Amino acid sequence: MISKRLAGFSLAAVMLAGTFTANAIAQGPPPPPPPGYGWDAPPREFRAIEQQGFRDGIYGAQKDFENHRRPTPNNRDEYRRPPVARRDMNAYRSGFQRGYRVGWDHITNGPRNGFYGR
Repeated sequence: MISKRLAGFSLAAVMLAGTFTANAIAQGPPPPPPPGYGWDAPPREFRAIEQQGFRDGIYGAQKDFENHRRPTPNNRDEYRRPPVARRDMNAYRSGFQRGYRVGWDHITNGPRNGFYGR
């Protein structure tokens, strides 16, 4: 009698475990965080203009890498002629330089899940 109960309990446990495993496999890995919340997130202390420069810098680094260009933000039009008001140019360039450096480091150090972390 005890062995029948034990067998029934074991069968129920195996079936229950199989259900959880099948659900985990069917769902796949969790989705990556949206852009701007991982390695490519601008520093919190940056103002809006610096954040824009940071994002543009990451994009510029990607383009330079894809086109086999030297890794320097000075070659980018967005850096030389920022798309912002004159009073915001220095802040934009500062953010751009940092974003470019972060983007280039991410490329050359082997991104884990693609360039944008996706």
